Amino acid sequence: MKLIKNSIWFRGFGVLRFLFVKIWFSKRFVTKGLSLIGSRCSILIKREACITLGNKVILSEGSELQTSGKIVIGSNTSINKNSRIIALENITIGERVAIAQFVTILDHDHSLVKKENRFQLEGYITAPITIGNDVWIADKVTILKGVSIGDNVIIGAHSVVTKDIPSNCIAAGIPAKIIKYLD
Repeated sequence: MKLIKNSIWFRGFGVLRFLFVKIWFSKRFVTKGLSLIGSRCSILIKREACITLGNKVILSEGSELQTSGKIVIGSNTSINKNSRIIALENITIGERVAIAQFVTILDHDHSLVKKENRFQLEGYITAPITIGNDVWIADKVTILKGVSIGDNVIIGAHSVVTKDIPSNCIAAGIPAKIIKYLD
C-alpha cells in the first residue's frame, strides 16, 4: 500500500517515527512540538551532539541529519526527499524554510595533505552555517561551510553557495551570486 502524503496513515506513521527517534536519542533530540519523520530517514546524533527541532518540522523520506556538533531547525520547516544536513560544528536553519530534493548542507571540508605522492585525510576544516527565516532552497543546491543566508531568500536550483547571501534576494549559479533583489 502506497501512502499518500496528506493521508492520515502517512501522518500517523510520521508521528510514530518522530516519537521513536525522540525516545531513542533522549536528551540529544530536543523538540518544541510534534514533527513528522518520513520513511527511510537517517538520523545520527553522536554522544555530545544535539539536534533541536521546532514545531511542525517535516523530514521527508530518505532525508538525512547527522551531527557530531549541533543542528537547530526552526518551526514549520520542511526538508524534502533525499536531502542531507551534516554538521561537525553548527548548522542553524530558521523558521518557514523550504528545502527541496537532493539539497546538501555541509559545515565542513576535508583537510587533505599530500605525503609521498598520496593524499591523506588529516581531519576537517569547519565553520558554522546560518540560514534565516522564510528561505526557499531549490533542488540540488549545495551550501558549504561558513555561509550565512539572510531572511526572505530564494536559492536557485543546482546552485553552490560558497559565500554569504544577504536578505531579500534571489541567488543562483556556481558559485551562487545575487541575480535579483526583492522588494
